[in-house]
Amino acid sequence: MRLSAILLVPLVWIHAILNTLIAGPENINLNYVAMRWSSIGWRIYSTLLLAFAFSHGITGFRQILFDFATNSTTRRILNLFLFFFWIVLSLVGATGIISGVGK
Repeated sequence: MRLSAILLVPLVWIHAILNTLIAGPENINLNYVAMRWSSIGWRIYSTLLLAFAFSHGITGFRQILFDFATNSTTRRILNLFLFFFWIVLSLVGATGIISGVGK
């Protein structure tokens, strides 16, 4: 969880500063997203932001579940379920980001 937080903090701050201070919330629309995602670098950045944020959330959720699941078999099953849940949803999100914005 610490690793995802260390990687997530700069990604989130760059995203927040860029979108709120530099671009301005009033200028963010589909055309702005299409312009940003026309570069492969921004697509990779957005995919990493999605994956690390979701990983951080899933890890926190896992810690909460482990407070209630004390059996090692139950914990193993929860770990596998959460891992596959993270993989599937991250791949769905990455597919949407990488495929871009259709006009």
